[in-house]
Order: sequence, then structure tokens, then C-alpha cells
Amino acid sequence: MPFRFILLVVFFLLLRFCISAQEVNDQLIEQLVESMIDELAEDTDYTELMEKLSFYQQHPINLNKTDGRDLRELQFLSPLQIASIIQHRKTSGDYLAVNELQAVEGLDLEIARLLLHFVKVDEKSSLKGLSLNEGKHDLLLRHARILQRQQGYRITDTTRSRYLGGPDRLFVRYRYQLKQHVQFSFNMEKDAGEPFFSGAQRYGFDFYSGSLYVKDQKRLKQLVIGDYSLQFGQGLALWTGLSFGKGALVQHVARQGIGLRPYTSTNEFLFFRGVAATYMIKNIAVTPFFSYRKLSASLQGDEEGKHIYGSLLESGLHRTPTEIANRHSLGQLVWGANIQSQRNGLTLGGSYYQTQFDGLLLPRPLLYNKYKFSGDYLQNTTVYYNYNLANMYLFGELAHSIGSGIAYTNGMIATLSHELSLVLHQRNYQKDYHSFFNQALAEGSNVENEHGFYSGLIFQPNRKLQIVTYGDYFKFPWLKYRVDAPSDGLDLFSQFTFSPNRHTKVLARYRYRKKSENDDSIITSHVLQEVKRQQIRIELQHKIHASLALRHRAEFTHYAKHDKKERGVMLYQDIIYKPLKGKVSGNFRLALFNTSGFNTRIYAYENDVLYASSFPFYSNKGARYYANIRYKLKRGVDLWCRYASFIYPDLNQIGTGLERIDGKYKSELKLQMRCQF
Repeated sequence: MPFRFILLVVFFLLLRFCISAQEVNDQLIEQLVESMIDELAEDTDYTELMEKLSFYQQHPINLNKTDGRDLRELQFLSPLQIASIIQHRKTSGDYLAVNELQAVEGLDLEIARLLLHFVKVDEKSSLKGLSLNEGKHDLLLRHARILQRQQGYRITDTTRSRYLGGPDRLFVRYRYQLKQHVQFSFNMEKDAGEPFFSGAQRYGFDFYSGSLYVKDQKRLKQLVIGDYSLQFGQGLALWTGLSFGKGALVQHVARQGIGLRPYTSTNEFLFFRGVAATYMIKNIAVTPFFSYRKLSASLQGDEEGKHIYGSLLESGLHRTPTEIANRHSLGQLVWGANIQSQRNGLTLGGSYYQTQFDGLLLPRPLLYNKYKFSGDYLQNTTVYYNYNLANMYLFGELAHSIGSGIAYTNGMIATLSHELSLVLHQRNYQKDYHSFFNQALAEGSNVENEHGFYSGLIFQPNRKLQIVTYGDYFKFPWLKYRVDAPSDGLDLFSQFTFSPNRHTKVLARYRYRKKSENDDSIITSHVLQEVKRQQIRIELQHKIHASLALRHRAEFTHYAKHDKKERGVMLYQDIIYKPLKGKVSGNFRLALFNTSGFNTRIYAYENDVLYASSFPFYSNKGARYYANIRYKLKRGVDLWCRYASFIYPDLNQIGTGLERIDGKYKSELKLQMRCQF
């Protein structure tokens, strides 16, 4: 405990003299993540989005050249807003200054101010005549670890499951950027518990990822050699990398595919490895792609000379003997192409690809798995569209896994007046539709076995007030895990935001969710029971001085299943100090929480070191605090330190299994250095 109090005292002394707030891209990350679904994984990786925002801060988008594709990568613009930015240029001529964005119809003042950080109006150069000496190098080193010793590191019996490596998490990131036209990326990562230059990891890191990206070379719009992502249509068939679900930004129900991009994230599952390119023929873009990867999968046995696998493993963790035995055990070959045409506000596209495994995927013989994919070969095809028509944006996609089912979706975003916008989305995913690369809007974890209708409204009578609401009704025609019968559900959401001035913002949010799941009996035959979750959030952000801002939040949750009722509450306080100059910057949070358990867990986004993310859930009774400090050692060299800790006064053990910690504290220390030259 003395160490923790000393750390807090030191932090507040630094805060008193010289601390600045997060950069605008950090604020955007928080705004985007906080606006989305609460049920995000604690280790969800936002590196891809962070890098995009950072890239466009350093290499702004030319408003007089963009066709909207790069604007889509910013994530916070709706399709209608992007169309309005381009239409304004067509009707009023080239932008003379970025401040002209405030005159664009449908672009509210807050969005326009955010966009100023990522756009420009001057001409951009071409690759011709550039020298490699003009490029910029960016090297980042990160080390993190849980300070308390977990059970998996204490086991010495070689016949038991245990962690074979140390508790350190290591990450190395290198980028070389030549203007906007050439980028070389390389990532190396070791998770906690994984061996390092020993045992199964005699080559060092568990995960290596790299790519060479060339952009805008006449008709060759993009070329990636190495790791890459593909995002087309509404995500029914071909979408890898990051995507968002339901939340306060209701316009995100319309996916805005960015096509081919280099993959720079640390997620070890959702990407392709090989070569892909986009070639333009007039207004038609053709994107062929080829990928071969070794995936981790659970080996079950052999049949006719082929290995049989029960499931693909997506965690990327290879710490125990079993996890290491499953590592890179299944080969996956993917090849195909996408064709897309864009003209006069209409986009039409289609994709075809094949997925081949060198082993057989056979899910467990359970009734809810009856329609799951089994075999070693799958063909997918899809067609999609989107169309800007006056004040409406229409979108949809139809996908088919050849030999089995289909999935389709259609939707609309419409500006009904200057104050009111409407969002509609309909989806139908058959129970035998299969795709390994889908991330469409869905209540379930996959695009299958789901019908639904979504309706949302955005009401903004003036610049100070905004009301957002949506309702989503969904059905599951077949059984699901822990749901032994067809079922349905409802998701309702409302958010009120009031900004009386530039320095104050008040937010109130309510969410109601109803689903069905098996009762809690231990018998083999279950009865479905309704599960209802309600959440209320109240938040105040206030800038009390030119250099000092505070943020307060209270969140309440209620869980009910049959006669079982649980409640939870979480309060936190953020302190943000913003001097105009200084070498030291940082932020601090103190949170108190009291929940009945996992069913009433509460999520909250946390500021972290650059290109890292933290989105833990608060469960049981306790407190959490963290402090981030950044020090600018000299030009081009920055250092970060982050200390975070959970305190559970009523517990003597935290976590279970190999993650178990004996005691009341779970603390993490993270150190990072970045060099740019």
C-alpha cells in the first residue's frame, strides 16, 4: 500500500506543474468506443483505428481530391455527411480553406471541428521524384506485466497445465512512411505466459506481422504484400479487421467498407497473409487477393489421413502445453477477387472467394451445432450496393455460402429535416449460412441464425442538444449456446446530450435488453427464461479553467432472470489538465464500484499509452485507479508510464484457474518508448 500512495502523490505533483490532455485522436477513440456496444471483449484491439487517425493527422486528406474513401476510414462520419462534403465541392467549387466545412449542409459544428484535424486543401505530391531519404521512421517498444504472481506461473509439476513463459508482455512496432505513397509495417508481440526465445518459441516472439503498402500509382491504387485486411459491402461475407456494433452512433449500422488496407493490428486472427492489389479501370476497381496462413485450432483426432479439428482458436494465446500444441496446426488457403463500380453516387460490387483447409473442421455433435460448417472447403459469393439519393443513403448486401444458406441485409439513412434523421436496417441470416470473414451488424457473435429489424432516430433541434434513440428486435430461428429452443429479444437505447457551451457537456443514457436463455437447473432438459438487463449512465464533462477539465460519471445496471435480481453501480472521476506547453503530460482516474457479480459488470474505456487500449469491466466490490504519464525526452523521443490497479477489499482471491491471484490487489505496470526520425 505505501507504494500506491507514493505513486499517487508523485502523480498529483506532476499534475500540478505540467500535464496535458490526450491528443485529439485519443479523444476520438474514446468517443467511438464509448458510443458502441457495452459487451466488448476486455482485450479488444483498437490499434488499427488509432493508427488510421494518427496517420491522417500527419498526412491530412485533401478535400479537393478525395472521393470519400479515405474519409470513411475516420469512422466518425456518416455516409450522408461524406456525400455532403463532396457535393459541396461540386456545387461551390474547390475548398479554399478547411474552415469552409462549417458551411457544409448536414455537417454539425462538433463534427466539423473534429474533421479540421484530419483534412487540408493544398495539392498532394506523387511518388515520382521522391527519395527514400524523405521517409519517416517510427519505432515503438512496449513492456507490460501484472505485478502480482498468478497461479499459472507458480505450478512446477510438468504434468499439469501451466504457463511455460514469463508474465511479461512485449510489443515492438516499426513503421516506415514515405509521404502517403509507401508504408512498411512490422509488428512483434509476446503475450503474458508465452515462452520467449525458449521451448516452442525459440525464434523469440509468438506473433510476427508485416506488410509493404504502395498507394496511388496511376491505375494501381493499392498494393499490399504481407498482412492485409479486406472490407467490402456490409460485412456479410468479406470483412476483416475492426468493426463496431450497435451504439450511440446509430449511422454505424451502415458499414462503410474501405476495401484493401495493410493490416497493422495485433489481433492474431482477423487478417489475411499473402498479396492483394486494387487496380482501376475507369470507374471500376478490381481487387484480386491470395492468402495462406497457419491457424490455431483444437485438434480432436484423425480420419482418412486428415487431422480433425473441433474449432478455430481466436485468442492468439499460446501459453500452456495444450495451447502450444494447437498453435499453427491448421493451414488455411484463401483466394478470390472483388469488383466494384462507383459512379454518380451509386456503388455496386461483388466478391467471390474460396477457403481451403488442410484438415477437417467438425464441430462437437451437439444439437445447437447441427447447422454449423463442417468440412475442409467453402465457397462464398456476395453482391452489394449503396446509393446516395438526395437526402437518403440506401445500402444492402446479399451473400451466399455455395451449397448451404444465404444472408441478406438492407437499410436506409434519411435526413427527414435539418433536425431529424432516420436509420432503418433489416437483416436475415439463415441458420446454415457460413463465412469465416463476416462482421455485419448482428446481435449474435456471428452472421448466422438471426432475423432482425433495427430503427433509429437522431434529433438535433440546435447545436446544444442532441437526442439519439434506437430499437432493435431480433429472432434466432434455431438453437444457440445455452439457448435450447428458438428465441427472440429486444434492445432499446436512448441517449440525451446537452452542451450549453463549449466547456460543458451533460450526457444521460438508458439501455434495455431482453433475451432468453436456459434456466439454471442442472437437468438435461431446460426451460427458457427471460433475461433482462437495464443500464443508466449519467456523465458531466466540464472545463473549469483554460487548463483544467473534469469528468464525472455514474452508471447503474440491473439484471433480472426469473426470480433472480442483481444490481450494480460504478462511479468515477477523471482529472485532465491542459497547459499549452510542457514536456510532461498525463491523466488520472479514480473509480469505485459495487456490483453483484459478472451479470452486472460495467464496462468503461480507459486512456492508455499510445496505440494501446484498455476497456476492462468492473465487477464485484472495489476500487480502481490508473495514472498515465508521458515525458517528451527530446525531439522525436517520447516515454510513457502507466500504472493501474484493482482493489477488492472483500476478496482473498482474484480470478480463477491459471489467472488466479491470491490477495486483494491486481496491478499492472506498463512502460513504452517511441522514437521518430
